[in-house]
Amino acid sequence: MPPRPDVDAGAPRATWRPWEALGIFVVALVLAGIADVALQQVVTSCQGTYLVQILAGELGLGVAVLGWVRVVDHAPFAALGIPRRPLGDLGVGVLAGAILVVVGDASLVLVRELVIVISGHPPRQPNQVVACVRGGWIYAIAPAVILAAPFGEELLFRGYLYQGLRRRMPVWAAAVVSGIVFGASHFGGVDFLTLIPGLAVVGIGLALVYERRQSLLASMTAHATFNVVGLLAIALSRR
Repeated sequence: MPPRPDVDAGAPRATWRPWEALGIFVVALVLAGIADVALQQVVTSCQGTYLVQILAGELGLGVAVLGWVRVVDHAPFAALGIPRRPLGDLGVGVLAGAILVVVGDASLVLVRELVIVISGHPPRQPNQVVACVRGGWIYAIAPAVILAAPFGEELLFRGYLYQGLRRRMPVWAAAVVSGIVFGASHFGGVDFLTLIPGLAVVGIGLALVYERRQSLLASMTAHATFNVVGLLAIALSRR
């Protein structure tokens, strides 16, 4: 899948190496930890703490990526994939996100069936949103899940990591490696092992959306669409 000339022409190129993403991740953890500790001095409820953790983590990722690009790599932000055709990016992102919902769910079903065949019993369902978040709190965390998560994660995994890999690899290899790292980053315990393959597949799809449009807006929109459907499913299951 070669980049589209009409989208790619004249865009500043990534100059960084993919392993630098690890340094960004460490910086993001430190920033998120500092913000989390500070905010939890005033937020004590389970639901509020969960919301603070999401916002601190995702915004920490975003700040770490943007700071690293400018301070360490001395590159313009545009090298991460600034949109040039916003309306087209939004349309492609929504459509791609809807497709990824189907593909991701199919992957989860396949993994679940494989676990049943191997172990003889269904796997435990991972708790993607802590159990205390119910009712109106589901909708209170929606902006963090739908906006903050795609912002931070797309900056790191597509804008930075995928582009760093793409300098050295063909499209599919870079997409697969970045997708696997994206999936693995969501590990939250043994129960999450059944989720990671499906999320890796989604990560590959997001990388291909990014490759096609050369725009973070497209992959962020696809990611947000995927998260909207997932959050609605959780909300309905906790009515």
